[in-house]
Amino acid sequence: MNINIIITESIIYIIVAIITGYLLKDEELKKIKRIILIFYLIIGIAVYSVLYFIILSAGVLLVSILVLKYFSE
Repeated sequence: MNINIIITESIIYIIVAIITGYLLKDEELKKIKRIILIFYLIIGIAVYSVLYFIILSAGVLLVSILVLKYFSE
């Protein structure tokens, strides 16, 4: 494992976690936010490519936006 890949993925994870936390900041969405971030962490550990990790991160943000839109209606 390359240390640069670990640092890059960690920075991306922190940024995505902050954005997801901001999007799903309502009290009723906290459980869903935790589940999304736990699965993101578990799946992210198995990914060794930065490109796949970025695609996974985009998917997590998309799921967060869809959850927000679903529960805001």
